[in-house]
Amino acid sequence: MSSSSKVLAFSGANRNLYDMSMILATSVSKMLRVKGDIYLSSEPAIKERRIVQFARRMRVDGLEKFGSRTVFSSVTFHLDRELMEQGKALGALIVYIPVDYIARLMWLLEYGRIDEDDELVVMDACGTITNLVAGYFVKELSANGYIFLEMSHFESFINTAINGVNFSSDQDVKDEIEFFIKGDKKIVAELTMKPLQRY
Repeated sequence: MSSSSKVLAFSGANRNLYDMSMILATSVSKMLRVKGDIYLSSEPAIKERRIVQFARRMRVDGLEKFGSRTVFSSVTFHLDRELMEQGKALGALIVYIPVDYIARLMWLLEYGRIDEDDELVVMDACGTITNLVAGYFVKELSANGYIFLEMSHFESFINTAINGVNFSSDQDVKDEIEFFIKGDKKIVAELTMKPLQRY
């Protein structure tokens, strides 16, 4: 990822989160290139957003990302397995993909054909892609001198998560990153993260 990634509406209130988002943008780009020979048609756009929460869960809505039926999956990041089992997250990643693109993306990533009319299959497919992204992200963090994070199993939803998703509830902003393939927005990732220390 070049340093020319578009930054929109960044207040500078959480420089650490912005740094994490740049690493995430690199991770998504690398995963697409390595796994599917897919190249982004423009630099990812990073936008800072306020977090809306209810009962210590983050509200999320897939429909607002694409204006059409959307599948999304979330994973959380933790300092260690014990804290993960307690549900104490440092941060969260949510990956959104239009339902009408998920089958194509799985094919390009060499997972074979899936039935986009089967909701369980679609949600599992999005979880698979989100796990890939999260795995690349954790590796890129380590390569940049940050501590190694444990990541949870994915949760997947279509259009909305009624009860929200787990995250570090003391965080009040998240970054939204848009990824364009062949000129069209095809993937959106959201990241929230507590400040991380380097080695």
